[in-house]
Amino acid sequence: MEHPSAEEAFATLLGESAVPLLKEHGFRKRKLTFTRERDGLVDVINLQRSAGNSHEAIRFYVNCGVYSAEFDRVIGRTPQQRPAEVDCQYRRRIENIATGIGPHVTVHADIDVPAVAEQLRAALTSALAVMGQLGGPDDVAHSVGSDIDFDVLRYRLATGDESGAREQYRGALSRFGAEDRWPRLEEQFRRAADSYGVAVIDSERG
Repeated sequence: MEHPSAEEAFATLLGESAVPLLKEHGFRKRKLTFTRERDGLVDVINLQRSAGNSHEAIRFYVNCGVYSAEFDRVIGRTPQQRPAEVDCQYRRRIENIATGIGPHVTVHADIDVPAVAEQLRAALTSALAVMGQLGGPDDVAHSVGSDIDFDVLRYRLATGDESGAREQYRGALSRFGAEDRWPRLEEQFRRAADSYGVAVIDSERG
């Protein structure tokens, strides 16, 4: 019996894992991106095919994101009507928020589709549980995890979270203060804080 092609195996894998699971959870599919609206947020799952795929094998990554239109409004950005994964304020690769899956999935023509489909369904279920813990723009801001995300800094300043803004500055200083780029980063902190009339830089540092 002739094996299906890698493309056919890939389509079968999605048809037995991501597509029915995400549809069950209220997602809509557009090409390889799935979106779901809930409580003012948009959850996004994107299957990113590798640029180096061949006829024999298809490698893909699973990107997860949560988008808040209110977050964008607060920082003065026009909200996205159809946010893509790159528009999300919260962004993670699935292996960082789910167990039992590596940084990518590689599909060969002779892949064990049922076994990989089960693995992918389990990882997606775990990822959705993590994403579902975010209930609004404050949760999104607190979960971003980067001290040099200046959109998060602006959100904190705009919502009056001065202690959070100062904590973010101190975290960035601790991690990046010895790097050559630090003066440029510190100037970005200074400019953002000045625009809201708040001092976040330690006075002894000037």
